[in-house]
Amino acid sequence: MADEIVAGVLATAGPRVGGRDYSTRRIALMTGLSQPVVSRAMRRLRGGTAGGDTVPVSGGLWITGFRVEYPRVTLLFEEYPGTQSAGDEVGHQGVRSGERQSSERRATSVMAALRVAGVSGWPQSQASFDAGDESLPAGVVRVMWEPGGQSWDGFLGQLSAVLDACVPTVDAIPGDLLAQVSVAVGHGLHGLQWERADTAAPGALRRKNVPDSDSNYLSLAEYPPPSNARTGATPRHLQNEISVTEQIAIALRKEIMNAGFRPGDRVTSTRLANHMEIPVSTVRAAMRRMVDDGLLTASGGAFALPLVTGSDIIDLYAARLQVGQVLLRACSGRTRQQMLAPQLALRAVVAAAEHGTASDVDQADLHFQQTLADASGLPQSSRVFHALTLRLRMFISVLQLDYTPAVQRIVGDDRYILNALLSGKVDGALRVWRAKLDNAVRHMVHVSPTTFDPALWERLVGEVSRA
Repeated sequence: MADEIVAGVLATAGPRVGGRDYSTRRIALMTGLSQPVVSRAMRRLRGGTAGGDTVPVSGGLWITGFRVEYPRVTLLFEEYPGTQSAGDEVGHQGVRSGERQSSERRATSVMAALRVAGVSGWPQSQASFDAGDESLPAGVVRVMWEPGGQSWDGFLGQLSAVLDACVPTVDAIPGDLLAQVSVAVGHGLHGLQWERADTAAPGALRRKNVPDSDSNYLSLAEYPPPSNARTGATPRHLQNEISVTEQIAIALRKEIMNAGFRPGDRVTSTRLANHMEIPVSTVRAAMRRMVDDGLLTASGGAFALPLVTGSDIIDLYAARLQVGQVLLRACSGRTRQQMLAPQLALRAVVAAAEHGTASDVDQADLHFQQTLADASGLPQSSRVFHALTLRLRMFISVLQLDYTPAVQRIVGDDRYILNALLSGKVDGALRVWRAKLDNAVRHMVHVSPTTFDPALWERLVGEVSRA
């Protein structure tokens, strides 16, 4: 019974499973079990079960795919970029003990999810390990459970051994996979389709079933600043500084999602510098500028994620609402040709809703909003809106927001706003814009550690008509 309780906690923890909230002590307090019982349960969950074929791999892997297609489960692994050979420890050097512990807990979370999702109740299945199948690219390791053969225990034993061969960093089992698993485990993992999008390893996987014409939405997780915000008068060194700062902000948000950081947690320049292969001094200079922009806080030379309060969220959204209204009014006077970029961006939102995740939809939605700002012909307002969006994206990352329930509404709101602007119905676009942000701020404050003050929101923006 203790194993099932602990497995349920770990399987639904998401990216934060490696953090202090999921230490054995915290899980014991959460479940009412003793800490030694929790520790033993985690060891049993992580260890798999004796049996199954011998796994001929050594260290240096990371997970690149996790697909659940009833009644088959497939996990794919590849050599971690930078690892020189199957047994090389390059990439393991300099790993902090805390990160090693975090990566181990992430592996335990994956094992726990397979246990609690009820997969073992599917038809008797065969677990197969394959490091050289002709149907796989060279260097890809596959662990699969399918009908007709070896036991479920054998599959778990094989998977445990391959997870042992993964590099002991949070990159090996990324946060976006854990986020999807934590949601899918509630319905038996059915339909889970995850593939690593950022791998540079040989035989890298691509997302399936995404039409080429719509695949551009996959590149919209980050987007450039307003095209009209930089002019030839901007000194080249300033342009480079802005570019580096934005790149580091991108890398930091990915790090936040992967590591499961919380508001107030410290972040280090060294890790970002290693990931981006740029000097630490450059990263620290950019992080100091991020402090000025409210994207980080600093104390005694150390950097930390901002503490996000309900008032912060209301302040941010009220500003976006007002600036957005100015931009939409300006867009209503633009020609269809000048509004081409928002039309293409809307297609990306639709494609993300059809083929991507809720996170993809959220990022495509923010990109759509920025293309509207760029199309307005108001460079100053557009740049202000972009700065507000950078802060919003940091809030979204820190709070680990799930936009799954809002996907269809996001698509509908964006489509209505664009069609209203193209047909000259600016009042309708403004009404939906206000309702869109009203829903967003209420959702965001719902997961904030502080209380949402509806009176403050209404005082700042006025009564919002529901669309």
